[in-house]
Amino acid sequence: MIVYNYTAHLSPPAPFVSVALTCPATGVRIANQPAQMDTGADRTVLPANLVEALGLVEDGRLFFQGFTGSVAELPLFLVDVSVHDLPPVSIRAVLGEAEPHILLGRDVLNAHHILLDGPDLKLGIG
Repeated sequence: MIVYNYTAHLSPPAPFVSVALTCPATGVRIANQPAQMDTGADRTVLPANLVEALGLVEDGRLFFQGFTGSVAELPLFLVDVSVHDLPPVSIRAVLGEAEPHILLGRDVLNAHHILLDGPDLKLGIG
């Protein structure tokens, strides 16, 4: 199991992991990207700058409801996501125009064993 310390630059501290993103159509890969684990999110959210850098092509649209109750139709993008050096997971991630970093949703998290240790501010994934 790979162990990470929670990131202390957020208050309260949050579980982040390092991921690599790969465009399945072109093979373009971006590694060592910080991704916040978001067990409440159905899908992984990618910042616009990463979607552009990977050259991802829109693969449909879905409606999403945020925690404020607002609904928005957002584009989806096919992408392979690898946490650390674990096998990649192929998903349809959603565009997060205003997100500063990747939000890793259950579409990726459910492929791995995860241990969140809040009192020690550590997480294990494998």
